[in-house]
Amino acid sequence: MEHRGYFSLQERVARSELAKLVHRKPFLQGSIVKRTSRCGKDNCWCAKEGGGHTACYLSIRIGEKRKMVYIPQSFEKEAREWVMTYRQINKQIAKVSKYCFERIK
Repeated sequence: MEHRGYFSLQERVARSELAKLVHRKPFLQGSIVKRTSRCGKDNCWCAKEGGGHTACYLSIRIGEKRKMVYIPQSFEKEAREWVMTYRQINKQIAKVSKYCFERIK
């Protein structure tokens, strides 16, 4: 591998941002999903009014299957940040890959 001084300024910046994201912030692959469901109690409002209780889940693919993991309300904001960090990491990887491809051409 070449010394990073040979990389373009844009590539060095992209690699630096990628390293910051990976090393300083937690990240999580998946999507945050809101689902509503009835609790099953006969005297609950959801049975009478036809709505449902809203809950937050992490939707993640494990192999060929999709898994839904419950996320407590107190942890929802943090989980959303982790998923956003993962998406930012993917964008930075795409940028670095583009610069590497340019060097090959």
